[in-house]
Parts: sequence; C-alpha cells; structure tokens
Amino acid sequence: MLIGAGLMFFQESDLQTSPRYYTLTKTYEALNEMAPLALVDLNPALFEPIPSETSQLAVLRSQKYVEKALAGIDGDLDIRVDKSETRFALTTEGDISEARRFSFSPATNASFTFTCTEQDEINCALAIENYLQLLISLRAESIETGLTRSRELVDQMLAQSAKITESQKDRLTLQKVALEESVKLASGEMQLIAEDKYFGGEQITTVGRNTYLFGLLVGLIIGCLILLQLVITDNLVRNQKKLVSLVSFQKFLGNVDKKRNPNSVQHLATAIRGAIDMSNTTSLRFFPVDSKLDNEALVSELSGVIGYQALLVSSLANITATDLSPNSSSPIIILVNQHRSKISDLESAWTLAEKSGNTVVGAALVSN
Repeated sequence: MLIGAGLMFFQESDLQTSPRYYTLTKTYEALNEMAPLALVDLNPALFEPIPSETSQLAVLRSQKYVEKALAGIDGDLDIRVDKSETRFALTTEGDISEARRFSFSPATNASFTFTCTEQDEINCALAIENYLQLLISLRAESIETGLTRSRELVDQMLAQSAKITESQKDRLTLQKVALEESVKLASGEMQLIAEDKYFGGEQITTVGRNTYLFGLLVGLIIGCLILLQLVITDNLVRNQKKLVSLVSFQKFLGNVDKKRNPNSVQHLATAIRGAIDMSNTTSLRFFPVDSKLDNEALVSELSGVIGYQALLVSSLANITATDLSPNSSSPIIILVNQHRSKISDLESAWTLAEKSGNTVVGAALVSN
C-alpha cells in the first residue's frame, strides 16, 4: 500500500530532483533629490546626476563592485542588480507672454532590484545590504557631482554682473544657495518597497486525496495477490494446523514449544504413550524430517518421561536401510521442525517409514 501511494505521489507531484536553493529579492525606490529645486524656479528634470542612473547600473554590475558587496562573506552565492525602466510624462506650462512650453519629466522614480541566490538562507541578506550601501554612496556622489557643475555655471553667470540685471542677479544668487544646500543634503537615500523569499528545489505540490486512495487500493490489491501467491506456493510446515491437514488429526501427536508452553514436552510424552501398544513396545525410534542435531535434547528428555529407550535415527537426507529395518516392537515417530521442514520432505519421510514395514505412530511439530 505504501509503495502504491508512493508511486501516485511521484506520478502526480512536481518533485524536483535538483539541489535546494534559496532566493531573496529586494526592490528599493530612489528618492528624487532634485525635486526640491522647483521651490526656487529650477526645473528638476533639467538636472542629471553624474554618472546617470543608467550608467550607475553599469557601474554596480562591474566586477569591482560585486567583489566589494561580497567582501567578508563565505559561501557560494549569486547576486545581481537590475533597474526599472524609466517612464516619462509630458507636461506643459505657460509664461507671461502666453507661450506654451512642453517638457518631459520622469513619471516615477527609479527603482533598483537586488536578487541573491544561494543554497541555504545564510548570507543573501548581508550581501544585498552591502550592495545597497554601495548604491547609496554611488548615488550620493553622482548627485553631488551633477549639482556642483550646475552651481559652477551659476557662479560664472554671477561673475558677469554687467550683463545681467539686479533682479536676475538676486534670482541666480537664490538658486546658487539652493544648489549649495542640495549638495549638502545629497544622501542617495533608497526606500524598500518590496521583498520576496523563495525556496526552490525539492518543492512538492499537494497530491489529491483521491489519488492517494487509489494508490493505497492498488497497493492493497497487489499486496493481497503477493500474499496469496506466497501461501499457495509455500512448501514449509508453518503451524500446527498445516501439519494436521497433512497427517490427519489421529496421527498428530502434539506440538513442542517450550517458549510458549514449558510443559509441552510432558504433553507430547502423554500423547505418545497413549498412541503406542505398551505391551509390544520395547523402544521408540524418532525420525527427524530435516535435522537430527536440533532434536537430540528433545528425544533424550522424552525417553526419560515415557520410560522407554529412544533412538534418534538420521534425518531424511541421511537415512539408511539399517535405521528403518522392520521392527514391530520399535514404532517410528516423525519429528517435523516448524518453519524448516518441507512438506515434500515430510511426505517422503512418511511414505518411506510406512513402506519399510514399520509402524508409524504419528508426527510431532517441534518449534525451535
């Protein structure tokens, strides 16, 4: 039944034979640190970090940065970083001359996804954290570089004071201060927005109950057929019932089993004494079907209890004509060893003992 259920399990499940693995995925969204520049009339979309976000991804994927992320981590793991596609929105605005200006600005902030795979959940969290800190430092430096170049341009414009009006000068001065403060506030901050864990390999889907029941039923039927085959083809004397069916109840003398019944030898001696002709018997011959050595102690004990001389002859395989010479005063008792004596050997021993001209008292079952 277990084999049948197991076959149904392997048939219906998606048991994977590949080694087990663990995958950790974390997605971080970048803070738009250029947005506050709109407070001083600067269009944030016109300011770009150096290197750009696309170039930052290439830098992060370089072997140098991967080695930095894995520094101090023992074990085999694979880690990579990906960046989301940038989506833009079209915006329009008017000025005092009623002219319409169009501009494209990012509709969403950039996000970076870190994916780490290893055999067990040990180092991936630390590796991703190291990688994240490298990205934060890189973004902070790129924002500072981009804003610093813009501030330098403002400085040059303010140096040309003769070519700009006072109002323009005041405006540029305010924007310069805003750029300087933005450089100081640049942090490269990243916000965790998604985290996912996956354990792969040796994953098993649920197998339906009906499938299991079908497997158990098939296994039960096959098991019963095997058991029936073993019972039909079994050629050993397994129990008392089997011996009785072979020699008849009248010829069955008893069962010696000292483990279950310490007094079983006395019972067998009583049965033998009642089955023989006391007046014409001078000795008893015990004929073992398959083993002589295993029955020597039993025969000696029976001789003392019954009060007759007992002779243990050779087993069926080694019996001689002298052992079975006709003797009416020395009847034969056949000894059958449980779970060892073959039915065919018992039939041969019985036939041989009867055909030799001797009296066969009966058979006894011996449990060793």
